[in-house]
Amino acid sequence: EGEGEGEATNGTSGKVKRREIDGIGIVGACLVLSLLVFVVLWIGATIKFALDGSLPARLALWGLLPEAYAAISVTAVVALLRLKQTETPIIVLRNCVTDAGAKELAEAIRLYGKKADLQAIELPHNPKLGEAGVCEIVAAALFEGSNLQELDFSYNPQLRSCIVDALKPLLRPRASKVNTLRLADCGLTPAEVQKLADNAASSGLRTLDLSCNELGGGGEAVAAVLEAPVLEELTLTCCNLRLEDVEAIAATLPYTSLKSLQLGGNKLKAAGVRALAAHLPKSQIDELGLEGNDLEAQASATPTVVEAADLGPLGSAWARRPFSRVKLAGNRMAQEEVSAFVRTLKSIH
Repeated sequence: EGEGEGEATNGTSGKVKRREIDGIGIVGACLVLSLLVFVVLWIGATIKFALDGSLPARLALWGLLPEAYAAISVTAVVALLRLKQTETPIIVLRNCVTDAGAKELAEAIRLYGKKADLQAIELPHNPKLGEAGVCEIVAAALFEGSNLQELDFSYNPQLRSCIVDALKPLLRPRASKVNTLRLADCGLTPAEVQKLADNAASSGLRTLDLSCNELGGGGEAVAAVLEAPVLEELTLTCCNLRLEDVEAIAATLPYTSLKSLQLGGNKLKAAGVRALAAHLPKSQIDELGLEGNDLEAQASATPTVVEAADLGPLGSAWARRPFSRVKLAGNRMAQEEVSAFVRTLKSIH
């Protein structure tokens, strides 16, 4: 009888163990199945997001990709603006914007720009961007509620004269919040700059970059741009300006609100510096860029006198009205000479 009871007990224990094993097997199978379902859904979602172009934006929002790397296409940026709930103050797109893409981007700016507090659009190096695309971006900047303050179309030489025509609506008084235009290497000529000046005469433009445009002989046109009532910063780097151009610009300075003038890379030499220096004391210029202008300097050993082969007139102008910064890198002078010249200037006041 004892043996029978033992066998019964052993049989019951075996059944319990088998049920436990079976239970573990079912749980494991469920976990594996759930994992497989998750993987399938993940792959499906990834394919869907890749096809609709939103994958880079979603990876950035999930913290799997830096946000800057999400800006690889117009579609990805549009998705980022749509999905992101926090601010996106600046958008930069290179080598991917066409006129059709600009239209898509402009629509996203109208729909999501205010939520994103979008303030700057930079579209450099987009060779397939034309006048129609620029007009779409301008229309978005004119849209009621837009916070856009800066537009950068630099390094798009194919735009040429059409860029000025497209920008005209922005230059009307109180038409938009845009106060900064960057048009470096846009194929502009003095004629286009004059047209820009005619439209900017009553604008709210504060910063203008015309670098790397061929403006030699267009000094009068540039001087006309300076008459924009609140213009504070003008960049004319590598514009092949001539001496007469610098003279025309310099003569206008005392009657403008300009505080920063960048003239690097124009090979102005001593004559150009003399032309500028004659009018600097009566201007509001506080920062002057003279990099790469074939200038030479020789600081005087006497700390109260400025003697320089090319920089003497500049030192004399500074003595009459000091300004905060002058940039001299890339000229025919060692860094020690530049430092000595600056020390001499500081010793005067």
